[in-house]
Amino acid sequence: MTRLRSALTLLIFGSTGCASTAAPTIEAPTARKNQNLEASIERALSLTSPATLYNEPTAPRESLDLDGLRFVGMDNGPVPEFSVESHDGKQLRSVDLVGHEPFVVVFFATWCQVCDMKLPVLKGVFDEIGPVTTIMVSVDDAETWPHVPGYLKEHDVKFPVVSALAYPRFSASYNPFQAVPLVVVVGQNGGLVDYQMGFADTHQKRLSDAIRMARTIGPLKAGVTAPPSRTGDSGAKAAGYPGD
Repeated sequence: MTRLRSALTLLIFGSTGCASTAAPTIEAPTARKNQNLEASIERALSLTSPATLYNEPTAPRESLDLDGLRFVGMDNGPVPEFSVESHDGKQLRSVDLVGHEPFVVVFFATWCQVCDMKLPVLKGVFDEIGPVTTIMVSVDDAETWPHVPGYLKEHDVKFPVVSALAYPRFSASYNPFQAVPLVVVVGQNGGLVDYQMGFADTHQKRLSDAIRMARTIGPLKAGVTAPPSRTGDSGAKAAGYPGD
């Protein structure tokens, strides 16, 4: 699986996306990761203003403390912990998902033209192989957030939606590059299966293959532990990616 993770990192490049600058690799040095994180948090803070989030405030609902923050794919353990709430009040917690069932996290924005090409790919895959638990994460700011419901209805997307501004720590750990569209596929074993940035003609098959793998992949290898949890989330398990 080590070769798979390396390949996924390389596949980030060459895809069309709405990010304005080239994204560093998932395996970037710690110093570079910290710089990206600080830039992401700064951007989130600069966009946060009094507004409504489907009639709820967009102010951050979680700590911006960087202590213990992990990035998805940065180590051999399960993906980072989270506890977020969708616009309609649904609680979405890593303790209920990580290591128990596959899931997908999709970052998008209503102003992102590439997302208009990516979301039909997502729908096409689910129509083909059946749905999987999916968390939609909008990076829209207070000005464009009101367009989110109509945008998702237009694309026939009915999954719960979370505001990236409301949960900057969750957003930074799964999307430190602030790129859209971005699809993160997590296996039933709690490990990263695919990190699909931007859009390419090959993405529908790649996403379909990734979700199939996410449903059938074996358990993470015992003996490699993830960093200690700050929140005590019992859903994180001591494990590592299986060998090739």
